Amino acid sequence: MGNDGGSIPTRRELVKSTKGERTSSELFEQNLLNATFVWSTCLLSKRPLELPVVSDYLGHLYNKDSILEWLISPENFGDGEAIVPHIKSLKDIVELKITKDEDSGKWTCPVTGKELKSGGSKFDYLPECGHVFAESAFREIDTDNCLECGLKYNKDYVVTINPTTKTDVEANKARMGRLKSEGLTHSLKSASSKKKRKNGEDANEKKGKKKIKAGESIHNEETLRMTKRVLESVQHDINGRKRSEAIQDLYLKA
Repeated sequence: MGNDGGSIPTRRELVKSTKGERTSSELFEQNLLNATFVWSTCLLSKRPLELPVVSDYLGHLYNKDSILEWLISPENFGDGEAIVPHIKSLKDIVELKITKDEDSGKWTCPVTGKELKSGGSKFDYLPECGHVFAESAFREIDTDNCLECGLKYNKDYVVTINPTTKTDVEANKARMGRLKSEGLTHSLKSASSKKKRKNGEDANEKKGKKKIKAGESIHNEETLRMTKRVLESVQHDINGRKRSEAIQDLYLKA
C-alpha cells in the first residue's frame, strides 16, 4: 500500500521503521506530510472528507461528525489516542469555511482560484473565522482583515494546512505553544473549562444547555443536529452489539 492516493495506509504501515533508521514518530510524520490521502480523507475515521470539515492546531483535516463521535465515544476509534490525543473538546478544533467551485465542485481558494489538494499550493486558514485561502492570496492582498468576511485576524495565529516542510510543521506547533502561554486553545477560546458569570454562577450550569461528554457546551444549531445524529448512530451500534451478544448466548445455552 503506497501513499499515491490509490489506497489508505494504516498507522501500522505509516510507522513501520527498522533499526538505525528514523524513529517511528519521525517516519509517521514524514509519510503523513507526503501522503495524498490526508487532503481527501479524514485522518481519524479514514472516510472521505466531506463538509463540514474541521482542523486541529497541527493543520490536519477531519470530518466534523467523526470528531464529535470521538469526543462522545472514543472507544469507537481503535487508533484514536494515537491520532488525536490532543483533541479533548470542541475548543481544540476550528470548523473550516472552504470555498467550493460551482462548476468543478472542487475546493478552491476564493481569491486565487487555486485548488486545495496534495502537491498543489500551500493553504492556510484563519482560526478567528475559519476561512481558507492559498498562501499566495495573503501576499497579493496585504491586509489584517479576512479576505472573505472582513473579520480582523492576527497573522501570528494563521495555521498552515497539512504542512509539508519542517519549518511549517514547527511553526504550527510554536503557535500552539504561544496560545497555551496566553491561556488560549487552538480555536482562540479560553483554555479554562469553566466561565463565571457576574453573580458567581458557573455559566456551564445555565439551564437548557446541552453538552457533549468533553464538557463543552454546544451553541451552534448545526453542531447540535450533527451531535444528535452521532449519538443515535452510537446508540444503534451499542444496541446491535447487545443483540449479537444475546443471540450468541442463546446458541451457547442451546
